[in-house]
Amino acid sequence: MRVLLLGANGQLGSDIVRLWNDPAITVTPATRADADVTDGESVARLIADARPHVVINTTAFHNLPQAEADPETCFRVNVLGGWNVARAAWDADAAIVQISTDYVFDGAKRTPYLEDDARRAVNVYGSAKIATEDLVRQANPESLIVRVSGLYGLAGSAGKGGNFVQTMLRLAREGNPIRVVSDQVTAPTNTAEIAEALLPVVRDGVRGTIHLAASGGCSWHEFAAAIFEIAGLQPKLEAVTTAEFAAPLERPMYSVLGTTRVPPLASWRAGLERYMREKFPDEAATG
Repeated sequence: MRVLLLGANGQLGSDIVRLWNDPAITVTPATRADADVTDGESVARLIADARPHVVINTTAFHNLPQAEADPETCFRVNVLGGWNVARAAWDADAAIVQISTDYVFDGAKRTPYLEDDARRAVNVYGSAKIATEDLVRQANPESLIVRVSGLYGLAGSAGKGGNFVQTMLRLAREGNPIRVVSDQVTAPTNTAEIAEALLPVVRDGVRGTIHLAASGGCSWHEFAAAIFEIAGLQPKLEAVTTAEFAAPLERPMYSVLGTTRVPPLASWRAGLERYMREKFPDEAATG
């Protein structure tokens, strides 16, 4: 099976390249330098030349404050980009795997969201990803939507200057007090865990929608406390509410993802411990 991977230098894309070692699958990595997803013609040429059986689109505009300030760019990259990829894949007789997000949900539910739960976004980014899901399905009937949450990986996030784990460790080592919201509950997920779980899904030709996210849920404050515990750091960590934090945009207060379609991933704590061992092999404990 030939797989064309778009966004191969991102957190999830780089882990797919690193961890997919199935001799029956050949992964061709591609980045924005190879084709900008907003340019339909360049995307079509790239896919036609690669002749893949499956195209995986991990590209996204996911900086939430920038998305609120510039919804046009957010929709162009996510929605138009997703549609360009899906349509070009269909024209080339290829399936598409489109990465989506927990932010398609509004957070009103207090138990894990399942694949068939109704979507309702509370910010521009989530709205764009709902539209992306719908247009990808329309453009390519051989589609798989994979919703993920709270991504962090060895490559870091170029669009956010790292990831949440890296940010917390940097703040701790700077010695300043750290304030983290304690009333937003999600499932932060190591992209290595997603990459490994995605391999059999793609190999088996699963279609429709699935959730690949860490099992269980935690607040961002709880996640930060676990990061410091594993790293052996003791910064001054303060729990604050979303209202006290005065964030510039609305986020779902609960966005834990469950699944009825695929085996669940390891717990968020196990994924974090794995990340710390791999990212900082000389420093990480396994508390």
